[in-house]
Amino acid sequence: APRPPVLNGSLWVLAGEQVRLTCSASSHPAPIVTLARGRRVVAAAVYEPQVSLELPAAAPEDAGEYLCRAENQHGESSLAFN
Repeated sequence: APRPPVLNGSLWVLAGEQVRLTCSASSHPAPIVTLARGRRVVAAAVYEPQVSLELPAAAPEDAGEYLCRAENQHGESSLAFN
């Protein structure tokens, strides 16, 4: 199963600032990594070790809980963050 995802990026952002978050996970075979907000997937990488989310200008409505999930045929692991 994939190892627990790791998040790289700042979770403290002021409105109007650019945001770039990268969530990565490792496994063999390579995982499918998704980044979701609620039930909506906002970024995905198929058989790649990481997925990135970029917002040119953060807005208050971008705040909330996100979930980075890594999965392959052997299982899954995830990391929730705000």
